[in-house]
Amino acid sequence: MKKVSVICIDCDSDYIDDRLGNQTYPNLEVVEAVTGKDFYQDIVEYCEYTDSEYICFLEDGQWMVPDKIKLMVEYADRLRDAAVLFCHRNYAEKDGTVVAYPDNKYRNVFKDTLFAGDQILYRCIDNGRNLLGNLTTTMFCREKAIPCMENLKRYAVNDNPTMQKAFLLFEILAGRVVGILEKTLVSTFVEPFRAEKFKCRQMQFEKQLQVFSQIHGWEEEPGIFPGIAKEHRGLVKEEKTESIKLKKEITFFATDDGEYYNLLPLMHEAKKRGYQVNHTDNMIAKAEIGVYCQHTGYPQNARFSVVLLHDMAQGANHWPNLWESEHWSDYDIGILPNEEWKERFERCSFHYYTCPRCGAYVLGYPKSSEVFSSELEERARELKESLGLAYDVSVLYAPSWENDGKEDEFVHALESLPVNLLVKQAMWAEDLMRLMVKEGYQNITENIHKMREMHEGKYKNLYYIEPEESIMTALKICDLIVSDESNVMIEGMMFGKPAIAVEDWLIPDVNPPRLPSVPYESIYKCKKAALQETVTRVLSQSAVDLTRMSESLFPNKEHVNRDIMDAIEYFTAGGERTGFRKENMSCRYMPVNMWS
Repeated sequence: MKKVSVICIDCDSDYIDDRLGNQTYPNLEVVEAVTGKDFYQDIVEYCEYTDSEYICFLEDGQWMVPDKIKLMVEYADRLRDAAVLFCHRNYAEKDGTVVAYPDNKYRNVFKDTLFAGDQILYRCIDNGRNLLGNLTTTMFCREKAIPCMENLKRYAVNDNPTMQKAFLLFEILAGRVVGILEKTLVSTFVEPFRAEKFKCRQMQFEKQLQVFSQIHGWEEEPGIFPGIAKEHRGLVKEEKTESIKLKKEITFFATDDGEYYNLLPLMHEAKKRGYQVNHTDNMIAKAEIGVYCQHTGYPQNARFSVVLLHDMAQGANHWPNLWESEHWSDYDIGILPNEEWKERFERCSFHYYTCPRCGAYVLGYPKSSEVFSSELEERARELKESLGLAYDVSVLYAPSWENDGKEDEFVHALESLPVNLLVKQAMWAEDLMRLMVKEGYQNITENIHKMREMHEGKYKNLYYIEPEESIMTALKICDLIVSDESNVMIEGMMFGKPAIAVEDWLIPDVNPPRLPSVPYESIYKCKKAALQETVTRVLSQSAVDLTRMSESLFPNKEHVNRDIMDAIEYFTAGGERTGFRKENMSCRYMPVNMWS
């Protein structure tokens, strides 16, 4: 079995034992190295004289899966022409919480492919996209990639461990054939953001990069601020964002009623300001100013783009990092609803794909402004009269998905109680339903029709609210919400209405179906067998004061649409209202870059 050397850089013995003690590859030679004056010479001399076939590294602040070395050796044996290999890595907080995974945008790009080291390194440096990792994600063939000592001597980095390690990696990589194993085998622990430290490292990196470029004959050096993403350049030098003059024309993109009603208050505000307002479900339509709230938008088709959440629990199964699959860096500004979302954003904004070009701002949730609407008050009164409700108390059933007879279980559990049972199913867009059927999920609209045919007119206290009706009207007239994992339960907080999530109602957006994701402590939870008892208990409790929770989840209700339009006008029409800027968000951790 081939011997593999692990060079442990600035690591104490307990750390080495902890990180390497669980490695499944048996033939390891572990050596220690210390950054400083003799670091490069010690590394090169060791590589020249060891009989190990492969050499890899361990640095402080890293964690490796037990099979890391074994899998990299196996991949190296498959890609025999590769001199240097990398694996993917996660980024984790000190407690092990992963806050960023490998960028989905590059999935399968590197699989079983060989690359020229200089070319991939140049592109990564120029774009500030560290797709390679660090020394801990690296393994190289000793016979093919020993770094050149004469090159290493030219770097003035003896007093800087971070730069020493970065340019050792670059020298191993330059001029070599590279392969990348698309398996996540390492986690790098994030470092708290320190502005001066970050600026200092950037200056040092730029200076040493000039040396690297001279050594390797790069005719064209990477552009301004090489090595960090453009989304993070403002952390080095404040860059004034110039306003662009655009026509007063806004297109709102909504693919279903939920998205439409969330954007509607913002449409009203734009009309008040004299904008031509359009709304469409054609996601690839061109726009002067485009406002998007989908998982996937097409902001490249708008001259200026805005992105919001369509759902307060959006991407809950990916928290804290919604943005790894929904890149906000493609948009001009991002709008988030509250401090909880600010906390998620700032934990994840060290990765370039999180950050919109002109910043992200905590300005509120547009739909929450409807709480004060006289139109909603009037529509709720009309709906109550048309339904002819028998009781003073109403329980609203509003699932995210209608499957497995959920509605039937709701009706049978609660039909004997002296309450109105209100059923409000979602209005499913036709194109989404076609996708659902194509991917093998249950036909949700057929389930909805089947449940209604089964129940309507057969229970004196059962009432149907049409899917086309705004969920805000339903929330206004109910006293309690029952659902699986729907955002409706969170939106009920706008009105101070409690909610119950049924924990064993399955969600069929994957196969096999999964249990609901309800990451809010303020929502009651129960099994379906205990639904009647839980509803009775919650309704019998003295009114719970949800005011504080409502204000936390839905701040700035009265001014959210004004502030969002102020932001749009500031960047597209030279608007003078800048109050929104105080809500701009920042990084909690050091940004991902080419030396981290």
